[in-house]
Amino acid sequence: MNREQSNFISALHAKYAPSMVQLTYRRIGDTELAKELVQETFLIACCKPDAVCNHINPAGWLFNTLKKLTMREMKKSYHSEVPLNFDFADEPEEPVLSMNMYIPQGLTDKDRELILWRVNEELSFEEIANLRGISMVACRKQVSRAFQKCRDLLSKEKICSR
Repeated sequence: MNREQSNFISALHAKYAPSMVQLTYRRIGDTELAKELVQETFLIACCKPDAVCNHINPAGWLFNTLKKLTMREMKKSYHSEVPLNFDFADEPEEPVLSMNMYIPQGLTDKDRELILWRVNEELSFEEIANLRGISMVACRKQVSRAFQKCRDLLSKEKICSR
């Protein structure tokens, strides 16, 4: 991400983040989860700066991404997943773009893993809590703190690159 893209996304964050949190809160009724979903939206935007900056309506892109994340979270809370035992060995595997290269240095392995589970693998808080063997409340706090550390490091990188 270059400086122009970083400044553009920062401006979008300053302008739209509060209204995005309010909108998400109205949909799900949980302030912390709303803030986390908005954080996740902007992390995805940072990982796909060309898609956001070159979009006809960047604000619409952000709100649409947030809507998809919110709907995913709501769907996971309403439905339990039933694993299907299909053999997909014959199908070619799609290339997976790793967000690992976009996550700044300076995060602990635990924080990096939480962010990757949440964004790359799209695991719910419940699934992460089960993997970690912790409560959902503790999981949400840990994930939120990891995203906050990531944002802080990205901000520091932006300041240092000026």
